[in-house]
Amino acid sequence: MVRLGLQLTLRSGREAMVRLVITAAAVAVGVALLLGVLAEYHAFQANASQACWSCTTGQPVPSPLPSHGELWNDSVDFYQGQTITRLDVAPLGAGAPVPPGITRLPAPGEYYASPALAALLATVPADELGDRFPGHLAGTIGDAALNGANDLVIYIGYTPAELTALPGSPAASKGGPVPGTQWVTSISTAPASEVFTPFFRYAFGIGVLAVLFPMLVLISTATRLAADRREERFAALRLVGGTPGDIRVIASVESVVSAFCGAVLGIAVFLLVRPALADAALVGTRYFESDLTPTSWGYLGILVGVPVVAAIAALLSLRRVQISPLGVSRRAKRKPPTFWRLSVLVAGVGLYVYGLSKTTHASIGAPAYPGLLLTMIGLVIAGPWLTSAASRLFGRLTPGSSALLATRRLADNPKTAFRAVTGLVLAVFLGTMVGTLVPAVNSTEASPANASLSNVLLAPVGLDPHAGAQLISGLSAIPGATVYPLYSLAGGNGSVGPGLGPGDTAVSCAVMRELAVLGQCAPGLRAVQASDSGLFDDNPMYNTKPFVDSANTAYTGNLSSLPLQTVMVRVNSPATLERVRTYLTVNTAPQPAGGQGSAPTPPRTFGETLQIRLDRAATLEKIVYAAVALTLIVAGCSLAVAVGGGLVDRKRPFTLLRVSGTQVGVLSRVVMLEAAVPLLAATVVAAGIAYGTSILAFVRLAPAGTAIPQLGSDYYALMGIGLAVAFGVIVVTLPLLRRMTSPGNVRFE
Repeated sequence: MVRLGLQLTLRSGREAMVRLVITAAAVAVGVALLLGVLAEYHAFQANASQACWSCTTGQPVPSPLPSHGELWNDSVDFYQGQTITRLDVAPLGAGAPVPPGITRLPAPGEYYASPALAALLATVPADELGDRFPGHLAGTIGDAALNGANDLVIYIGYTPAELTALPGSPAASKGGPVPGTQWVTSISTAPASEVFTPFFRYAFGIGVLAVLFPMLVLISTATRLAADRREERFAALRLVGGTPGDIRVIASVESVVSAFCGAVLGIAVFLLVRPALADAALVGTRYFESDLTPTSWGYLGILVGVPVVAAIAALLSLRRVQISPLGVSRRAKRKPPTFWRLSVLVAGVGLYVYGLSKTTHASIGAPAYPGLLLTMIGLVIAGPWLTSAASRLFGRLTPGSSALLATRRLADNPKTAFRAVTGLVLAVFLGTMVGTLVPAVNSTEASPANASLSNVLLAPVGLDPHAGAQLISGLSAIPGATVYPLYSLAGGNGSVGPGLGPGDTAVSCAVMRELAVLGQCAPGLRAVQASDSGLFDDNPMYNTKPFVDSANTAYTGNLSSLPLQTVMVRVNSPATLERVRTYLTVNTAPQPAGGQGSAPTPPRTFGETLQIRLDRAATLEKIVYAAVALTLIVAGCSLAVAVGGGLVDRKRPFTLLRVSGTQVGVLSRVVMLEAAVPLLAATVVAAGIAYGTSILAFVRLAPAGTAIPQLGSDYYALMGIGLAVAFGVIVVTLPLLRRMTSPGNVRFE
């Protein structure tokens, strides 16, 4: 029977070969897309579990300096919104630990840079970037130290004396180390503890589900291509003595061969597009191509799992043929879908609501994911009932022969009709959720106050009055830069108001008039006492909380006699911003804004700080929108296969209808309506449920008083394009209908 199955699959005429090619091509598309998602997830997992050398925690620098280990100062810098990881290192003796990616520590006066940073240093003017790093380039850092190909990392070598006397460090004059410098004897090899790693992992889970469900539908649809025509052949084999077991073997061989060929072709397509996928930077990191792989188990699972799924789908499609050798004329009547199919959908929504009630900001919505998964499954299960109900309603409301033929077929087999549009329905569901939640999250972050400060750089400096005056003078000399100083009242000679302690601030009211969103002094005051700690707080309206109002106490002393605590610099261009940042890096040491013992705070603009937060939501948006786009592609292929297969199955009745006088336009409208009715009915329900559940999530997690989100133009564009593609696929198959049903085909084999 296996040999007969191979013979019927490979050498039984043009129709069988066309069916094999179409099925293999459809399966290949689904396999390539699924491999892409699995490969991206593997790269993400490899990245998340990579040893975090920058997480190294040392000890306070002893005095005198020991003769082993090294001085280690790990900090971050920025260039045009990109983060630069910087390590200043000085060995204290032989055998000092070496960070990953290099074979020896950089000598004093030299540095190692990642390939991406080395390329920037070679092309960007030195006063915008290169002057921040003393010495010369000695080599590049290897992949072991990097998260991806676009990482900006630099190791800079010093002598111990140089590292304790960097320009602008208040500790340097006392013989102490720069803030943030530690004594390190071993380098961390544990992964970084990232609060958003589970968040992105759940997002990838949604992405895998979004592709996996439609891909299984595609494989099932493709392997059942022209099922009615194949049933006639299998019924004939039963009449000449074939047993049910023989039929199952033949059907399985046909499906396994086509699915296996599609799986191999899909793997080849994935390998061809893998370099482009590596450059996509789906979560902001351009992964190394070597990490972008589904692993050998993934390939093996595809080569084995896809043919198995195809065989199961083929066997399920033969249930009616197994009843009798006269399976063509004595088919079992299909049971109509019942109202109980909605029970899983209702249960999924209920579980989702319960999960939301247990959700906190710390759990990042995780308890709601089981309900979301069950809701997606419920949509697939409820789809045939929705199709049946929509067809009955459409038949009552719409006159004409096309509507009659379409609704009767939909009522006869709603499962097959809905199967063709399942992927599109899931894409609409996920796209609606993303289109509702992500813009809403972004709108709560990006306020008008954020926009007005987007080009204002904030940097804690911690300089004495003389050094502070020099810094202000140097910054003011940079064309396009306007300096707004904030002074420290701790250690100054002005009067300190009640309730103010170390780290509190004196600020000119003229400065506050320039930065009005940060507050205003009472009328008539020249300067006030305040606390600027809120500028560095991670609050939902990041860095725009006013810290001055009419209640602030007046400051009557000489501001220029106070230590310079913080500078804010407004710039007129990105180039000016980088010149200012370079000047600050060269002339000051990184200062912790959160008090003694906290990590140094790099100079960055309010806009960059906000963008860091927005990028987290944007990353989720990219992951799920990519999944939605892939789902639309798979769903389009599934729809094309289903419509084409349906035309082949009905070649005889459609041809007879044409011979009896039915116009081609009537038959074309039948095909369009058969796809449009279940698609529109199910997508309306899916979009409504998705929007409702998204509103519930937003109300549960958003601050009180936040406006209910509305769907934006991106959502309507994506959904519109997806539905247009779906109907475009149907239109493309209509010329086939004209050729298949020509009067010359009235004779059948």
